[in-house]
Parts: sequence; structure tokens; C-alpha cells
Amino acid sequence: MKKKLFLIFSFFLWILPVQTFAMNEVNVYFFYSDDCKFCSQEKAYLEALKQRYPNMRIYKYETSGDANLALMNQAKALYGVTEGGVPFTIIGDTTYLGFSQAKKPQMQRSVYEYSTKIYDNKFGTSVLQIGYRTDLEGTPVEYKDNSDYVIEESGPMQTASTKKESKPLNGKYRASIILVSVGVITGLTALLISIYERRHRI
Repeated sequence: MKKKLFLIFSFFLWILPVQTFAMNEVNVYFFYSDDCKFCSQEKAYLEALKQRYPNMRIYKYETSGDANLALMNQAKALYGVTEGGVPFTIIGDTTYLGFSQAKKPQMQRSVYEYSTKIYDNKFGTSVLQIGYRTDLEGTPVEYKDNSDYVIEESGPMQTASTKKESKPLNGKYRASIILVSVGVITGLTALLISIYERRHRI
């Protein structure tokens, strides 16, 4: 009986970290124009945001050509967006038309939320035949509120920020720490069971 309990306990210790540190890939579809200053600002912001959320996958479409313009109009129709213009961005299944300082924390919140929940990916699935992974290793940087927004950009909208954020642990390094910890816990559990059985034999 004790051996069975020990094996069950060990199994859950091994399986729990895998469930805890799984996250989604977040697809971002970015429609822009080369001569649009707000597009340039958003492009710099998205690249900076990707440093914080490496599970982002950004698809860029320059709309001066007819094909990408038609693709953007198709995307807008799919999500019920009637206004024209760029930049137009889809993060997961949330759309953003235009770009401003106020939209930056909203976009970050969207990336965080889609990192942690399953979403339809309507544009990617129905139009582009692009899916997304749900088994990426790591945990997304938690978004708490607008005051949590600190991202240093390069490009036209660079903001002066002295607050540096410590980089999250590399996924493989974190997994190694978890495995070592599980091994130590398992070993200690086995030792305690062994001591308990010896005392009750005497």
C-alpha cells in the first residue's frame, strides 16, 4: 500500500511542472503601410513587446499592394470592423485599429491573456490556414494593470525608462531546476518512508 502511495505521489510531482509551465503561442497579424508614421511606431512597439513575450508570432503585411490590402479588408470583414486605414492589428482574436500610447497596455494585456487561454484564431484558421501551438515551455510575464506596463522601445516612439526588468529564466534552465527539485523531493520522501518502516519493525 505504501509503495503504491509513493508511486502515485512521485507521478504527480513529475506531471505537475509540465502542466504549470505550458503556454500558448500568440499569433499577431499586423497590417501596415511603409509611409505611415503610426505603423512605424507600432512596429517598434511590437518588436519590443516580443522581447517580453517570446511566444508571440508576428505576421506582417504591407498594404501598398493589392493582395495584402484585400487580405486586410477580408480580416476586417471577418471581425466586423467597418473603418478603413492602417495600422490594423489582430492579437489572438482581438482587433486594434490605429495606434496610440493608450493602446499599448491594452495590447500587452491581450498578449498575456491569449498566452494563457485557448482562442479561436479565426483569421489565421479560416483565411490563412495558420494554427498556433498550445504546448510552449515557459510562463508568460503576468499582466496586472496599466502600471505594470514598462517596455523599452527602439524606434520613433522610444520612451525614457530607467526601470529595467529582469529577464525570465530560460525555459530549459527552469525545467532543469524543476527536475532537480522533483528528484530531491522524491529522494527525501523515499528516505522518510524507509525510516518510518524501520521504526515500526522494531
